[in-house]
This record gives sequence, C-alpha cells and structure tokens, in this order.
Amino acid sequence: MEVGYHLNQEEITALISSFKQKQKFQNLMREIKRYSELDFDTEKAEVIQALKFDTTKGEQVITAKALVLQFSDKVNIRYITRYLNGDLETTNDFFVGTLNHSSIEEPEKILQTVMRASDDNVVSVIKNEFDEEAVEMSAEANEKFEEEFNYDENYEPGQLVGQVDAQSPIKGCIAGGYIYCGDSCGGYPACKSTKSGVNGLDNCCKTHDCCYNTYGVGYPHCYCDQQLCDCAQAAPFAKAKILVESAFCFVC
Repeated sequence: MEVGYHLNQEEITALISSFKQKQKFQNLMREIKRYSELDFDTEKAEVIQALKFDTTKGEQVITAKALVLQFSDKVNIRYITRYLNGDLETTNDFFVGTLNHSSIEEPEKILQTVMRASDDNVVSVIKNEFDEEAVEMSAEANEKFEEEFNYDENYEPGQLVGQVDAQSPIKGCIAGGYIYCGDSCGGYPACKSTKSGVNGLDNCCKTHDCCYNTYGVGYPHCYCDQQLCDCAQAAPFAKAKILVESAFCFVC
C-alpha cells in the first residue's frame, strides 16, 4: 500500500538545496563526470519525478521523498530520503546516478552504468544492458503507475503510521500493474510461476520472492533485500522503482 503526492516547487528547491553540499552527492558527481562531460547544474535539470509518500513493508511504514533529475536523455540522478514509522531520528538517504548509451557492437542494446552513493566514503557501480523492448515495457507500467497510484492532495508525511500491523488489510501489489512487487504481492508462489513480470523491476521482485523461499526467510533479510535493491537499480527506469528502493535499499 502506498499514498502520497507530488512535491511542489518550493519543496523541490528545498530538497535540492539540502543535498547539494552532502559529501555523498559530491562523491557521486565526481564519479559521473568520469563518464560524462555534461553540465551538471541542478538548477537546469529537468524534474521527471518528484514525490513524497508513505509505503509499507510488513509492519513498517516508510515515509520518503524522492526526486529524479534528468540532465540529458542519457543521464539522470535519483535522490531518496526516508525514515521509519514516523521517527525522524531514523532518517537516512542515498543517491543513484544512471548513465545510458548504445552498444557499438550491438546498437539495439542499451548499456547502463549505475552509480550509488549511500554513505560518505564509497560510490558503488553496477553495469547492466537491456533492449528497447525492456524500456517500452517499463513505459507501459509508468502509465499505469500514474493511473493507479494513490495521489492524495491532502497527504501528510507519516499518514499510514498507526494504520499498519501484521494483520493489516492495506497490502498488495504496488501501483503500475505489477504482479510481484508489493507487500504480500507474489510471495512464495511466485518462485514456481512461469509468468514473467510486467517489466524488469517486476522480475526483480519475483527473484526476491524466490530468494526468501530459498532461504526460508521473510522481511527483513539483508542478502535477499540488497539483491533486490541491486537488481531494481539496474533495471530500466520505472516510476515505481522509488517505492522498492525506499523499502529495500541499503537497510542493513
């Protein structure tokens, strides 16, 4: 279950101002500039997603803000800040930079380099490749995300706190037509299913369900959850990705 609303311009400006001086952001920018000579002026970047939201995982409520800035059709940076169960002292954040380019040997392939900065010391890198069909599948899911996401113009951060417990009915697949991503969506039966997810992100969630099944565990599980994070961040851009990342990335 998720609920939220768009960040307004004042909130976007405040968020950018808050992270521009962070060491992890500076580290990420230095790493990205090794691959690209673009002008990385955050004031000139296009905002392609700006959302404040609550999402759930088990009995936890994650309250987050996510901002995706696009510097060109090949480069974007994603920022997520979050806290648990209404407790601001649990706040942490991370950045993800994504660079895409076509393969010289196989022009139909898109090569992707993903750089993640979750602390002040290290920028980790993931490389992946996919084709235009994978991008199109995510585009279709993005349209459904906008149709299905619970946008509430009266949303208040932490809105779901107190409404979630082990028996809570507000669980299910996340917005976007997903069949494996979400709290109590997919689950152990997903591991035996031959049906593919609606896009790369959904297939990551299916693999995550199988990981839980293999180890006989549930949330949280550091290995399985970080595997989902890595897979999700390497998948083609999907608007629902921020929901998965806020719940599973860099939580151990």
